[in-house]
Amino acid sequence: MLLDAIKLLQNKTKDRIDARDTERATLLSWPAAKIEVDGDPYPYETGSLVFADYLQEREIEVTFEVTEPETSTMKGKLLIPSPLKAGDRLIVSRMTGQRYYVLGKE
Repeated sequence: MLLDAIKLLQNKTKDRIDARDTERATLLSWPAAKIEVDGDPYPYETGSLVFADYLQEREIEVTFEVTEPETSTMKGKLLIPSPLKAGDRLIVSRMTGQRYYVLGKE
């Protein structure tokens, strides 16, 4: 029974990020991204970095409908800025080759 519980836990967590698979880095510049991974001798440039969607600046098209005092509709775009700024500490995961996936802020 205990083995079944362990197998179930392993199956549920196999696609999750393991703390052993992550490293820490410092964001040296933004939006022309450059990071310095702790323990690595040189920084990584934009071409070798992949950022999680929620860390990037996003633009969303929206429609506002107002019903009072009269019905009117306004269309526009919302700009959601990136939460990142130079100097932030990041949690990163090494991908194949010399690429890093930026998971989030520390």
